[in-house]
Amino acid sequence: DAADWFGEARVVADLFAGLGTFAFGFRSAGRKVLAVEADRAAHLACKAAGAQAGGQVLALHRDLFRNPLQPAELNRFDAVLLDPPRAGARAQVAEIAASTLARVVYVSCNPSSWSRDAAVLAAAGFRLAKLRAVGQFRWSTHVELVSLFER
Repeated sequence: DAADWFGEARVVADLFAGLGTFAFGFRSAGRKVLAVEADRAAHLACKAAGAQAGGQVLALHRDLFRNPLQPAELNRFDAVLLDPPRAGARAQVAEIAASTLARVVYVSCNPSSWSRDAAVLAAAGFRLAKLRAVGQFRWSTHVELVSLFER
């Protein structure tokens, strides 16, 4: 479970958060979560749900492809989860690599872009601590990868 992989992390960023599926799951462990999403409708839905959740999930509208979180912003978090679209998260991963983050959970629907981004993290001193393949679509060859990188 990705939430368990955060260990003692109390402040977490959920990047490419969509409606906040992961963000609201992390909240149950008493964590404070920043959910960052570029799609306006998804962001507004997450923001409204966050307000009803007592403020433990804060939503930020931001295009992480054009304007990724910078190292100074990332360093405020104990851990980060990213779940980018098929293209991966090249720009955001470069900023994560330059940060002092020690724990990253990466969820990917594309093994090719995951591999490219994982190589950037590895070059920055991260090691792949856990990797799970999730076949969640019956009668399909599609696989989601859930991975934990630590340094």
